Amino acid sequence: MRTSRRADQIAQLKTRRQEIAARAKDADKRVADRLRQLQTHETRAERKRETRRKIIIGAIVRAAQKANADISLDWLDEQIRALKRPDDRALFGLDGEPSADASEADRTGPATARPAPPATSRQKKLLAKLVEEHPELAREFGVDPDEPELEKLGKAKATSLIRAMLDRVNAQAPSGER
Repeated sequence: MRTSRRADQIAQLKTRRQEIAARAKDADKRVADRLRQLQTHETRAERKRETRRKIIIGAIVRAAQKANADISLDWLDEQIRALKRPDDRALFGLDGEPSADASEADRTGPATARPAPPATSRQKKLLAKLVEEHPELAREFGVDPDEPELEKLGKAKATSLIRAMLDRVNAQAPSGER
């Protein structure tokens, strides 16, 4: 009986070994499938990031073309460094907020570009009204309320000045007046 008992134990151990090997094979297959899924997900995510980079660069170049600007790689690098959205900055390997130099970069083109289009009459009227109603803000933004020289402002500069002044006026107004 001893031999049959040992034979049974050997048979049970062989069966158990086969079951463990089958479970290990299944686990290995699940791990390999999960690894493939993660690699596929990462590949798709990288393609999306690359597409977003191309869109951003295309938008920068297109805006410069509309402003008849001369485009150089240094100028394009400057524009990329001036990006504001953290997600967009991360796409190009940039951290945090744009530097003071980059945020002051002319978004319409490099220094050798043609002059920016002049401010529209509507912008000039709105700016004149803002300067008249808020002379202290105008001084803060570098506009002399006595001699505003709005004729010399370009369209982009006028737009940014209007936005900045309106933001400040809205921030100063009590919540019931907005």
